[in-house]
Amino acid sequence: MFVVTTRHLFRGALALIGVLSGVAGMYLLMNAQFLSAVQITIYIGGIVVLLVYVVMLVSDVTQKGFANASPWRKTIGGILSIMLFVLIMVATMQPQIIGIAKDSMPRSASITEIGRALLSPEKGGYILAFELISILLIAAVIGAVTIAFPGRKTDKEKQIQELEETRK
Repeated sequence: MFVVTTRHLFRGALALIGVLSGVAGMYLLMNAQFLSAVQITIYIGGIVVLLVYVVMLVSDVTQKGFANASPWRKTIGGILSIMLFVLIMVATMQPQIIGIAKDSMPRSASITEIGRALLSPEKGGYILAFELISILLIAAVIGAVTIAFPGRKTDKEKQIQELEETRK
């Protein structure tokens, strides 16, 4: 909840690290060590660090211009959050309540099986999606750099502007 309610972007990014670490811990509890390692490596080690880097490049990190939510919205949001938490806890502790038998729990795939599925160009492989995601991440980095430095002018543009000013 702190991730989306804080007024300080940097503190929100640090809270996001905590949330994503909790998700990695849940993966460990579900005996999915590979997914936990990927969660830590990709999201915490890559995406959040990139987010913190971009936040530090932005001039106004505190963003003091946010409007306050009304008290009834905070109350409804709190109640819904508590209900969701209770539902997740019940489903986690007693899976038979929601219709999942304990002996039908899926097994965790091995790293070899996941690697073959991700990088296989054959039917059932995900190589195209894997490459498209890499292009999307490159586009996100380019967009972040563009947003971080919106008004930069090249040396040539500065020289042209100086020449125009001297002619006036």
